Amino acid sequence: MTMHKLILKLPFVCFVFMSIAWWYFYTHDMWLNDFGRVKSEWLLLIDMMVTMPLICFVCVKSNKLALLKSLSYFALFVALGSYVIPAENQVLWLHLTDLRYVLITGFFIIELSAILCVILAIRQAVKSGEDPDIAIENSIINLVGNGILASVLMLETRVWSFVFCSRFIKPSSYKGEQHFYYHLKDANQSNALGFMLMIAFEIPLMHLLIHFIWSPFAANIITGLTCFSLAFFIAEYRAMSRRPISIDQQTLYVRYGVFNQFTISLSNITSININHDVIARSEHIKRYNFSGVPNVRILLTYPVNGIDAIYLGVNEPHKFIKAISLINL
Repeated sequence: MTMHKLILKLPFVCFVFMSIAWWYFYTHDMWLNDFGRVKSEWLLLIDMMVTMPLICFVCVKSNKLALLKSLSYFALFVALGSYVIPAENQVLWLHLTDLRYVLITGFFIIELSAILCVILAIRQAVKSGEDPDIAIENSIINLVGNGILASVLMLETRVWSFVFCSRFIKPSSYKGEQHFYYHLKDANQSNALGFMLMIAFEIPLMHLLIHFIWSPFAANIITGLTCFSLAFFIAEYRAMSRRPISIDQQTLYVRYGVFNQFTISLSNITSININHDVIARSEHIKRYNFSGVPNVRILLTYPVNGIDAIYLGVNEPHKFIKAISLINL
């Protein structure tokens, strides 16, 4: 892990250690709190209002992101304090607890506004003919930097892009000279449509059942999660015929559904051939296949991110293999 990534994780590490230290301070009698007689709330206020924001602004280059992190940790500290600080010592904390909900609401408004701006920027880039994956990647990295969070947000953004903007996404916009698809392999797209219809039919019935048998709150939560899964299936369904696996003279771009792109240099391919075997999960293997058995096996000369074999399910495996073999001659 690079020093830059360690520095970005420092605020969270500090928050965890501070939380453990203050939990122990307020819940145990020891010499630091005069054996339970000194447990004032202002002691925690110093860390949450001064120390933590300073750490965020020192470790995070973007002032906007540092401010958002500071507000997030502030809300978390308020929640922690409301549980660990003895009730008789909570004076300001009673007002801060109410402020926490205002901060959380404001935080979500700011984040949703930022996400909306990203979606609009991606939509404009896609309409202008730019590679949709590059448009999403650039927008997300400019917003949160490059890292695990960026990878997750790229996936989420791609899902909603295909849900709301799929009509603007053209397969020819993706980087690559030859494009190959996978929506007809083992009736992938038809199966996805079937799952979508099943989920859509199930939502109102399950909501009513859980509402009356269990609780309205549980019904709302489960219905929300089910609607999200339906959105994911819609995005996958639309991406299958619009987001291709592509090759140019140097690179293989593996795109499968809405999942993040996996890039392979053609010169790093040792062999590519037809596969008829069931492939078990492995940390050194990547499988891109919705159903049935993947029909293409690619072995790499040098591992890429620990992966030395890729298995694909494509519509025309022989044509796909021939295209890569001709370039690699």
